[in-house]
Amino acid sequence: MIGAFTKTLSQIFSGPFRSILWRSLGMTLLLLVTIGAAGLWGTQFIPDVGIGWADTIIDILVDAAVVVGLIFLVVPVTAIFIPLFQDEVAEAVEDRHFPARKGPREQGVLEGIGLGLRALVILLVVNLAALPLVFLLPGFGFVIFLVVNGFLLGREFFEAAAVRHFAPGDIKALRQRHSGRIFLAGLVVAGVLAIPFINILVPLFGTAFMVHILHGIMQRDDKRGMTRG
Repeated sequence: MIGAFTKTLSQIFSGPFRSILWRSLGMTLLLLVTIGAAGLWGTQFIPDVGIGWADTIIDILVDAAVVVGLIFLVVPVTAIFIPLFQDEVAEAVEDRHFPARKGPREQGVLEGIGLGLRALVILLVVNLAALPLVFLLPGFGFVIFLVVNGFLLGREFFEAAAVRHFAPGDIKALRQRHSGRIFLAGLVVAGVLAIPFINILVPLFGTAFMVHILHGIMQRDDKRGMTRG
């Protein structure tokens, strides 16, 4: 696990990864600017209360809410675009660290987008439900945040990495057989998600990190004589 983490960090700002990161961030920035402009434009339709100072405060609060909303959307929006490059990330990791065990199947763009959108919806719904606990139960709420995201991120990133090597039914069986290790890997990704500003790297980091975890699991199964599927 530690080896996978350090190897991922050492590659995260390498040439191929920087290219993917800048492309995904460029698309993210373009979409966020569009959403922000639309949001600020829409605030003009909020009716005035007719009291000068109150209208000024409301305008400031609404504009601030739009900005805060955009900050909250950075990670989810980035997650939308990363699937476009998910196969490219996995291939870069395998080219460097596992050249003899490269995935035999390339993930299609539509398949990657489908996996990414599914993960995004699940992540948003569960986090919106868990977020109040972070504030209502200080400390314990943060533990809930880590556990919930550890489970979800571990599962989703592992499945995205495994599609290059396994059929869907085999992925489920593999995930259940190594659920503990995948959950721990998910906790690592959730820890990165909890760090402001750094969390924008989560989609890229999680994809690369889980490729290492997948290959570690495959190597363990090979030593135990367990066949795929």
